[in-house]
Amino acid sequence: MFVIEVIPLKRGVHIESLSYFSSVAYPRGTIISIPLRNKEASGIVIDSKEVSGAKAALRAATFSLRKLPTQEDTKALSPAFIETAYELADLYAASPGAVMYQLLPPAVREGEVPLPHTHESTNETPDAPQVLQATTDERFLAYRSLVRETFAHAGSVLLVVPTAAQAVDAKERLSKGIQDRVIVLSTALTKKQREKAYAALEDFCKPKLIIATSSYAMLERHDITTVVIENAYSHNYRDRTRPYLDTRQVLKIHARESKRQLILGDILPRTEEEIFRRDETYATFGEHAKRLSLPGKLVVVEMKDKPHGDTPFTLFSRKALNAIRRTLDEKGHVFLFAPRRGIAPVVACLDCGFIFRDPESGAPYSLLEQGGKRWFVSGVSGTRVRAADTCPECTGWRLKERGIGIQHIHKELSALLPDVPITLFDHTSANTFKKANFLIDTFYKKKGSIMIGTPMVFPYLREPVDTSIIVNTDALRATPTWRVQEEILWTLLFLREKTNGTVLVQTRMEPDELIESARTGSVDSFYTEEQALRKQFKYPPYAHFIHLTWQGTRAQTEQIRTQIEAEFIMYEPLLYKAPTFGKNVTEYALIRRPTKDWPDSRLLALLRNLPPSVRIVMNPDRIV
Repeated sequence: MFVIEVIPLKRGVHIESLSYFSSVAYPRGTIISIPLRNKEASGIVIDSKEVSGAKAALRAATFSLRKLPTQEDTKALSPAFIETAYELADLYAASPGAVMYQLLPPAVREGEVPLPHTHESTNETPDAPQVLQATTDERFLAYRSLVRETFAHAGSVLLVVPTAAQAVDAKERLSKGIQDRVIVLSTALTKKQREKAYAALEDFCKPKLIIATSSYAMLERHDITTVVIENAYSHNYRDRTRPYLDTRQVLKIHARESKRQLILGDILPRTEEEIFRRDETYATFGEHAKRLSLPGKLVVVEMKDKPHGDTPFTLFSRKALNAIRRTLDEKGHVFLFAPRRGIAPVVACLDCGFIFRDPESGAPYSLLEQGGKRWFVSGVSGTRVRAADTCPECTGWRLKERGIGIQHIHKELSALLPDVPITLFDHTSANTFKKANFLIDTFYKKKGSIMIGTPMVFPYLREPVDTSIIVNTDALRATPTWRVQEEILWTLLFLREKTNGTVLVQTRMEPDELIESARTGSVDSFYTEEQALRKQFKYPPYAHFIHLTWQGTRAQTEQIRTQIEAEFIMYEPLLYKAPTFGKNVTEYALIRRPTKDWPDSRLLALLRNLPPSVRIVMNPDRIV
């Protein structure tokens, strides 16, 4: 008999491991079926010991072990997968089971398909991760050469993209001549398509190009020698559920453990990647371009108008309207970028100053209109409620919309150009993959048409447009993230790349060095300045952020705050609150640790001892 230690694979289970009696000694990493709370669940074996070697522990136990039924046709995760999960568990202050659950593809952990069969990897020690900074066309040209070179050495390539739309685009760009070797795994696939893709993974006759979204990034196939993270800047690589893993970090560790080559590509890689490239922790893929050559010409339009009473700012300058009309007359396509969704990003009371906020997150509600009704929607928690007519604090009815949302832009432009087809692309009109593709196809097929979109449209802009306009560039600067500078620059470079004519940047602020970097395509000076600022103010990668969030009544949040203040005192946490209203309170704590000092075993133990109601996020893009 053996004592088998198993990590349960189940969301929301915080048990580190469970022990069972078994007549079979299963190897480490084997996925088996275990009895858990009178139900069947999947688990991963992390240790097997003979009963004779565990007698002392069994005598001391205050509970009896259950017996495992004999398992048939079991499959095991690779040692690299297991080691990656344990390292991530320490980096993210999570349990190994929670990490493994998140890493497994959904269809595998839910039992829809079995774990793909693979052989033991024989990869050699890889070089350091490599950074590829180039336009999309140049990057995919490099990927095509890389795929064929890897195939020539009997290796497969895993290309990871942040969205299903980019998976479709990548397949179109890379499959010519190798159609029978391309496998796509994305969240947009039907059950039958997923089953077909997994069946193709079992074919080892020829090397494959596997294009996958983040959910499928940890594929177990022994002949994958090269991993490419495309559009490596994308925010979609960060999971939105516990333990909030970052796919880029996951693949970096797994590439090291499985001895795979790793390449990160984008038009503007994150500052962290550039810092590592400069200090030679990372290498450069190909040649580093000091200046990007982009088709779109960036033109700054300074808006000088001022609001008077109930008259808001003018949305469109004369220059922008002329550019729109000229492009439409030439049967071209116009794209208008709106950073904020809804009618307005904030609604406030003019009498008492009250701002309508989401009670769960404390974030201001966005006001949007749908189905002839007005709604308050939180972009943080997803909360959606009917918009109020009066202020809950003073019962006043003078409610004012602050800021400019995409629906407001659509309404005003429709009034100015009533006979022009205008496509609205946001989370309400493009709330499914099918609808999003229908909208983008409609826009491109209609000559002389306009599309207004939020950042969610970017992965769908496969073809260039003739004119682009950022309606309110100043709203981009107000984005509450410490990455705001590089986010603005990435957006400007992306729009220049996707525009054959002119990119008009409307602003009420003086143009600065960031705008100049985007105009010339020269980004080295931006990176130099950003690196100096991060080093001075102790931001990643020079420090590790540990961000804690908790919510509840004033008494509940005060109790957690007191615990954090007492237990984490030596780590000097910065404690602060979200603006408070009503009964609910949201509080935060930010702990900075020098990167070399993380993970810290003592701090890890304290974090893991916090109640589950405290959200723990490592290196979040937003800390307010």
